[in-house]
Amino acid sequence: MTTPYVNERISPAELRGMFQSVYERLDLIETDLTTLRDGLTAAANQPTATPAPGNTIIFDASILLVGTDDNGAPTYKLKGGQYMKFGVRVWPETLPALGIDPAALKPGPNPLNLRVRALMGDKGPRKVIGLAD
Repeated sequence: MTTPYVNERISPAELRGMFQSVYERLDLIETDLTTLRDGLTAAANQPTATPAPGNTIIFDASILLVGTDDNGAPTYKLKGGQYMKFGVRVWPETLPALGIDPAALKPGPNPLNLRVRALMGDKGPRKVIGLAD
């Protein structure tokens, strides 16, 4: 659709066509907003299922992050799923149960694909305790 010059006249039919196009676009936007609002309302009304302390959860880990603590000892965290941002601690004695050789790991992120079980604490997952069954 072209914009008319200042001295050109728009016929009533062209003007109606432009308005019809705008109305159709507004209807599509309104439908999208309604769908989005309904989805957000449904998501907000779902109860969050936080496991109680002492229970376990299962998640898919995609990264094993190797670091060092203040004493120079290696630290391990599994990241993946809803725990991608901070990760879940893995103690060195648990690594063999996960089928991981600590000597083969490099500092930083190590890609992997494991389904693991973690023990929950008061404020979230405390530690990975083994592979998911």
